[in-house]
Amino acid sequence: MTESLDAIYIYDAPNAIGLDIGVVGRFLAELLPETKVETRTDFFTYQLGKFDPEQVEVLTEQIAARLEEREVHNLVHPDLRDETSPVTPEDSDLGVVYRAEPLQAVMKPVISQEERAESHLHIVYLTQCIGRFEPDKPQLTLQIIQHGQPTVISTTAFVEVPELPREYTFRRAQMVAMGVDDAVEELDERFAQKALHHGDDRITRVAVGYALQALFHRLFGERGCDDPRCSLYQASTHDELYDAHLSEESGLCERHMRRLIDWRENESSG
Repeated sequence: MTESLDAIYIYDAPNAIGLDIGVVGRFLAELLPETKVETRTDFFTYQLGKFDPEQVEVLTEQIAARLEEREVHNLVHPDLRDETSPVTPEDSDLGVVYRAEPLQAVMKPVISQEERAESHLHIVYLTQCIGRFEPDKPQLTLQIIQHGQPTVISTTAFVEVPELPREYTFRRAQMVAMGVDDAVEELDERFAQKALHHGDDRITRVAVGYALQALFHRLFGERGCDDPRCSLYQASTHDELYDAHLSEESGLCERHMRRLIDWRENESSG
């Protein structure tokens, strides 16, 4: 838990269609009027922009090599690869996938020393998927957010991580097998409101919710909430993601809003 929060830096994911980090920045600035909130271009472009061209060329090559080492080309757990056929990210249309914590380890040293303090929160949005290998899971577990310095949030994971409604996946599989294309389109339209999709113009609202999760983790070391309409709720399905971030009732619950107000008042009086 950090006692103060002097600055929040928000980095763009330019390829994330529909993402407006200006909205995220303004939301956090209004919520924390005494904290500096700054929006920036994508993480590596911004950080490398502080160096001269010759240094940038060398650093870019070094960073690219380190990123390649952390890219996942086989989603199967390393302990099971001798007995299991490879599963590539391309098999699931995931694009580039990184191990989350090692990706952070590449990013952190690039941040200037004066901005690495616990009183500074860096929130990096990116379109690449992130994940981790867990002992009891046969394949890489994709994740939306990796807390830490910097906090990394995958916008692609907004779509890929939450499970689709079982009714939807079951009925769609049946219709596809039967070749009933019109019925498939009608089913897709019915579930479209509660299932985020790539290029969805609601992505910024979800991005705001996960920025709040980053904020509460940094301030209070807290993850999650029992209220399904609170932005801190750990959604595991698209229905839950909708309720927590996109419904009319979504937002910080009363308990978490009060905790933030109390912290803000203590900061002002201190």
